[in-house]
Amino acid sequence: MSNLYIKCNLPIREIARQLNVNHTTIITCLKRLGLHDKRKSLNTGVRIRGQTPFGYDYKNGKLEQNREEQEVIRIIKQLRSSGLSLRGIARELNKRLVPTKNNGIWQAATVSNILSRIGAGR
Repeated sequence: MSNLYIKCNLPIREIARQLNVNHTTIITCLKRLGLHDKRKSLNTGVRIRGQTPFGYDYKNGKLEQNREEQEVIRIIKQLRSSGLSLRGIARELNKRLVPTKNNGIWQAATVSNILSRIGAGR
């Protein structure tokens, strides 16, 4: 489990899904191992608040652009400007097998959050 968290950098909920346990069980185990502190960076010890925004990665305690995810953002903006709905964009990304930040399924709300964050509106 600690390898999934440290080496594979998987989110706690994904580890829980793979091991078929509740995510609080994973958090408890990681705390016992001294590996969980509300997303504290293991390299720098700097506290990371919330999920890493789509389009970025944390490196050395700082946000840096992720080129592949930035390309997905460009595609999302292009699809939105061509008139597709949020649900339509999510459907298209899933059809193209574009991975989300946590390797999940695209939802309209996820697309909306990304567009809101980058100021592209709804």
